[in-house]
Amino acid sequence: MHLQAVFEKAHAPVEDDSARIFRQLLDALEHDTPFDLQLLYRLSYPDFDTALNALREWRSQRYVWLLEHEGGQPWRSHLG
Repeated sequence: MHLQAVFEKAHAPVEDDSARIFRQLLDALEHDTPFDLQLLYRLSYPDFDTALNALREWRSQRYVWLLEHEGGQPWRSHLG
């Protein structure tokens, strides 16, 4: 739910700073690369809250994926 909101905001037709930040966050999660958390402070409070909830959701999905699979790429568990 929150991940879907982040995905929608990241790919919104309006190009703004928050869309760029959400794209960077999704890219970091999907490719298991670093993300500068300071970027989250540039978001409005509702977007910041959405980002934090999306991170919780991502972590939960990743945990479940790891329980169900050995090895592989857990950060891509939401794609399939």
